Amino acid sequence: MFFGILFYFIKFYFLFPFYHPYLFFLHLILNLIFALFIYRKLAPFYDKSKKEIHEKYPEFSRVDKINFYRLYLGLVFLVWPRAISFVILMAIMAIVVNLGKNIHDPKQKPYKDKVYSIGSLLVLYSLGFINIKIIRNDEKAKEIYKKYLGPDYEIDYNKKFVTVLCNHTSWVESYFFNYYYCAGYIGKKSASKIPGIKQIGVYNQTIYVDRTDKDSREKTAKAIEERQKNIYDGKNLTHLAIYPEGTTTNGKYIIKFKRGAFMSLLPLKPWVQLVDQNEESNLSVGPIDMHWHMVYTCCFLWHNDRFLELPVVEPTEFMYENYKDLGSEKWMIYMEVTKKIMAETAGLLQSEKSHPEKFEYMSLITGKKIKNT
Repeated sequence: MFFGILFYFIKFYFLFPFYHPYLFFLHLILNLIFALFIYRKLAPFYDKSKKEIHEKYPEFSRVDKINFYRLYLGLVFLVWPRAISFVILMAIMAIVVNLGKNIHDPKQKPYKDKVYSIGSLLVLYSLGFINIKIIRNDEKAKEIYKKYLGPDYEIDYNKKFVTVLCNHTSWVESYFFNYYYCAGYIGKKSASKIPGIKQIGVYNQTIYVDRTDKDSREKTAKAIEERQKNIYDGKNLTHLAIYPEGTTTNGKYIIKFKRGAFMSLLPLKPWVQLVDQNEESNLSVGPIDMHWHMVYTCCFLWHNDRFLELPVVEPTEFMYENYKDLGSEKWMIYMEVTKKIMAETAGLLQSEKSHPEKFEYMSLITGKKIKNT
């Protein structure tokens, strides 16, 4: 039934200009206005006259070029069908995972997770991500892990862990980890009110952060630590996926980590999204509003994406002793060592810039005071 409706919609959409030429002309005009609006929103971040600002914040600056014609034609022919398929798939997932009196019933979880996983993969396909590669760099990983964790450290990709870690470059990672792990996340409280996202967030037990609350950092850190311990003890069957940078970069750097994932000192599973740094298409969000970036991304026929899988990281006495200069507490050493492992294995640059610097960059580029929300 679903594929029948989808086929009918695709058929109708591409024959739309012939069935309803006047409505199609209106469609062209409205999308022209929308394209101009989005282009105006994105253009400042591609302004070459602000070279000094871009060079001061290389962790967030764009490396690609925005193409207005691609944006407009993408809106006319690609974005709206993809948006509708996205909404349909999200609605199906939200309904299915919330069935039953106890939506976290362990007996039902394998079936619901299957829907969650397949649905997320179909979302990626529908948005143009038809080629997602998982790669490993065993020799490099072995060398770096033994350097930081000790010569006797056992390299294991499948060892028990409590949290998935990844650099945060775009919105794509979350759907990948939905597919791969059926994971829950750390999200903004405002996201808990979005239909579909709200219901899925309840199922995957996403931890929401209220940034208007001055105590939110402490509350979030404690919630993460408690969740990790429950996962390790088998009391919670849903893994957490955390982006320890806390914000999006342009994919060339790994910036300063936040402490939440590391305070429990439990095993972690790192991944790195490897973003192709080319002028034509760049999956990294960087400083751009994620909604407009999603629209522009959907204007391309397809995308290739790569994820580097790393072995499980677990703190060792070797690490604490040999890298004690990285922090005064064990979790600090663990955090800094994990950052170095991820950056060095993936060949990314390391930076100590963080969330506030991104907003400084955005404010300088747009000429408006951009606040953290």
